[in-house]
Amino acid sequence: MKYKKYETKSFNIYTIKTDKFKNCHMEIIFRDEVNQEKDLLNFSFLADLISDCSKNYPSRRDISIALENLYNARFYGVNQKVGKTIFTSFLLDFVNPKYITEEDYLTNVLKLPFEIIMNPYVKDEEFDITMFNIIKNRIRTNINNMKEDPTRLAINHALKKMDETSVTSYRILGTIEQLEEITPSSLYKVYKHLINDNSCDIFIIGDLDMDKVAKIITDNFKLRSVKSKNFELSVENKTRKKPFTITENGDYVQANLIMIYNLVNLSEREKNYVIRVFNFIFGNGSLNAKLMNYLREENGLCYGVSSMYLKRDNLLMVQVSLEKEKIPKAMKLIKKALNEMTKGDFTDEDMDETIKYYTSSVDLSLDNEVNILDNYLFHIYDNIDLLEDIKKEIKTVKKDEVIKVANKIKLNTIYTLVSGGE
Repeated sequence: MKYKKYETKSFNIYTIKTDKFKNCHMEIIFRDEVNQEKDLLNFSFLADLISDCSKNYPSRRDISIALENLYNARFYGVNQKVGKTIFTSFLLDFVNPKYITEEDYLTNVLKLPFEIIMNPYVKDEEFDITMFNIIKNRIRTNINNMKEDPTRLAINHALKKMDETSVTSYRILGTIEQLEEITPSSLYKVYKHLINDNSCDIFIIGDLDMDKVAKIITDNFKLRSVKSKNFELSVENKTRKKPFTITENGDYVQANLIMIYNLVNLSEREKNYVIRVFNFIFGNGSLNAKLMNYLREENGLCYGVSSMYLKRDNLLMVQVSLEKEKIPKAMKLIKKALNEMTKGDFTDEDMDETIKYYTSSVDLSLDNEVNILDNYLFHIYDNIDLLEDIKKEIKTVKKDEVIKVANKIKLNTIYTLVSGGE
């Protein structure tokens, strides 16, 4: 693979040239700092609306026809909260032009996303009300559907209870009340902020003439936004001397237990490598993981249990769905598993299995163009190692490093969403 950067006055283009794939993938990424939860909802609404219509393509059907004429290319908008930053991204998947006989195919397929983004379906500084309401109803349904997913609901509530002022607790979809405050004119103001004030970069991977790609993009993307800014990706969530414990009631078949831990003063190596080895052995690996073994295999407390590493929030979260009366025993066993990790009560075979798993995961990522681009993106934004270097570095993690990390994990919040609706 060959990496190259092209600079313009308003944005950068980062390219990855490789002949491994028949398809190409491009991401147009706008970044902004998250100041309040409704920022996330506004940008999520905007990403959906922009990718579903434009002045020259006034409905999703019109865009779909244009994409079909470009040999079934795909174009869509997504949002992602990364620490204190919101990524509003527009993604394009298309066939490698060498398989297409049309001479202008590359130009036409690359022009389309910029035509849609830069020419929204707007009149008198308001988005078209019909398309606005279609997206609004879709988002309202998604927010309401959260109530039908007790695990997601419990995780969201647990993070809110941990610290409702923390960016970590902010939800991408926000609330119904926040949704009702958005109007076609207020959303257009958000659009102007996106175009004029957000930092923007473009990433593209494929077997392409990247000099030609860069020229097509710069010819068709006349952006006035400021050039790439530095954003703080890491959230420093407060620690507690004594864990905060709270129980809420819900009318669900099972209860949900969430235990949130702070990761205190981890080094970059510990954040990128050592904690991942710890977490695989502790609770995110195979049936041999401690949490799975203690809670499911030995005691039958649940069907599954997960341990999630939230890197940019400096948190570790354990989630388990189970019967209400089994919660005290589950908590005791989770604490037992962590205590064993702090004492080094795991084997060399556990370490070997974990290293093997992660090296295999890197190999799989190297066979996926989106994963390669995503890795390169965070190499630029967060100084993450490239995949080949990750594969080498993970093999160097030692048992004593894992023990040291285990001793930096401190319980913050114990949250239970209790079944039965009492």
